Amino acid sequence: MIKQRPYLQDRIQRNRDAALNLLADMVNINSFSHNPDGVNQVGELVKQAMPAVFQYSFETNAAGVKHHCFINKGDGRPPMVLAGHIDTLCPENASFNRLVDEGEVLRGPGVNDMKGGDVVLIQALKTLEQTGELDPLPLICIFNGDEEIGSPTSGPMFTALRGRAAAALVFECGGPADTVVTTRKGVARYRIHIRGQSSHFGNLKGAKISAIEELAHKIIAAEAMNRPDASVVTNVGRVTGGLAANAVAAEAVMDFEARYWNPGLEPEVLRQIDELAACVRVPGCQASLERLSYRPPMRPGAATLRMFDHIVARGRAMGMRIIEEKRGGVSDACWLAHAGIPVIDGLGPLGDDDFTPQEYIRKDTLFSRIELTANLLLDWRDGELTFSSSGTATERLGG
Repeated sequence: MIKQRPYLQDRIQRNRDAALNLLADMVNINSFSHNPDGVNQVGELVKQAMPAVFQYSFETNAAGVKHHCFINKGDGRPPMVLAGHIDTLCPENASFNRLVDEGEVLRGPGVNDMKGGDVVLIQALKTLEQTGELDPLPLICIFNGDEEIGSPTSGPMFTALRGRAAAALVFECGGPADTVVTTRKGVARYRIHIRGQSSHFGNLKGAKISAIEELAHKIIAAEAMNRPDASVVTNVGRVTGGLAANAVAAEAVMDFEARYWNPGLEPEVLRQIDELAACVRVPGCQASLERLSYRPPMRPGAATLRMFDHIVARGRAMGMRIIEEKRGGVSDACWLAHAGIPVIDGLGPLGDDDFTPQEYIRKDTLFSRIELTANLLLDWRDGELTFSSSGTATERLGG
C-alpha cells in the first residue's frame, strides 16, 4: 500500500513562489560551461538555498569552476545520492536570456537542462526540512559545473561513491511524455588532429600532402562505423582546416563521437576508433587522436528496475503517469551506474527544446516532481522503496 502524504502537497504549494523565484534567479544567470563566473554564481545560489543541516564542501577545477557537495550523515545508513548540474550549453544571447512565464510553460535558457531539475531537488529537501523529516535522511547531493562538456573533472566525484551509496536519483529533465530514465547510451568523444605539408597549390612541386584530403578519408571512415541496427551510431560534428582554395592544407581537425547501448560493444568501438586514427591514407600526413570526453552506458540492473517500479506506483498514487525511457543522450547517471549504484534519472520537470530559444518546462510538473521526490525520500526512509530485485525486474532482465 502506497502511503499518502497530503501535507507535502500543502507545503509545496505554500513554497510555490519561493521555487519560482529560485528558478528565475538561476535561469537569469548565464552559466554556459565555458563561463566560470556564471557557473559559480549559480553555484552560490544553490549553496544559499540548500538546507542548513548539510555539511558543505567544494572542488575547483583548473578553469576555476566549482563543483559543490552537500552531505547529511543522517541516521548513518549508506546514503542516497541526489545529483544535478549547474552548467548549460546556452551561450549569451541578447534576446533569450531570462525566464519567461507563459502561463502553462516556463521558457528560458537552461530551464529544462537542467535548472528546473536543480530546483526540484532543492525544493524537495526544503519541503522535508520544513516538515521536520529531513535530518535523519543520509544524503549526498552533488551539483557539478562541467556536465555539459562531459564532466571531465567532476566525473570522479561520482565514481568515488562506488560501494558507499545505497542508490541515486538524478534530476535531468523528464521527457515531454511523462518519462523517467532507466537507460542511457555510452559516448566516446574524440578529436583527430591531422598534419600535412603546406604549399602553394599553383606552384606545387612534388607530392600534395593535404591534411584536408586525409580528413576526408577519416570523415568517411568514422561515418561508416554507423551500424544498420543502430547499436553503434557515430557522428562527425565539427571540422576545421586549411587556409585558402589555392593553398594545400597543412592542418585539419575533426571532432566526432560514437554512442552505443551495450557496454559489451565498447572494446570493439574503441578499437575501431584507434585504427581509424592510425590508418593514414595520404602519404606524408600524420594523425593524432585526442579523447575529449567519455561516459559509459547506463544499463539498469534489477535494483534499478525495482526502483522504477516503485516510482511508477508512487506516481500512480499521486495521479501521475510515469513511463520508462531509454534515452540516447548521456548524463552523470552513467557514471553512477558504472560505479554499481542503482540509479534513476530524468526526475526533473517535463519539458523539451533544449539549447534553443524555445526551451521550456511545464510549470505544473515543476511542483509535481518536487512532491514525487519528497515522497520517494520518505518511502526510502520507511522501507517502502528498496533496492532488492523483484520478480518483475528479474523478468525484464531476462532472469
